[in-house]
Amino acid sequence: MTRKHYLFLVLSSALNACNSMPGKDDTQQQILTYECSNDFRFTAHISDGQAQLFLPDKTLTLQRMDGTKGQRYLSEDRNTLFLRKGDNAVLATSAGHGMLRCKQATGKQ
Repeated sequence: MTRKHYLFLVLSSALNACNSMPGKDDTQQQILTYECSNDFRFTAHISDGQAQLFLPDKTLTLQRMDGTKGQRYLSEDRNTLFLRKGDNAVLATSAGHGMLRCKQATGKQ
């Protein structure tokens, strides 16, 4: 196991331990794990108008797009889009994974 994979597992486990934390103002910080098609799994840290996605091969920070239903986040280079509404999410990337339909994991590690 490489150091990068080990770090991802440690971070993922630590983040899963805290399902949600109260944030300042009327927003909440949330740490959610998603299971997607093709056995793809990742953790999302949602707070302060952004989503930090801990993917198996990298970590991305996406900014929230205003004026949309649900929650929509886009990377600065516009190559990654993360949409979430309720327990469902879509992760779309222009490189590598394509478009994945995801569901929030329920207590599984």
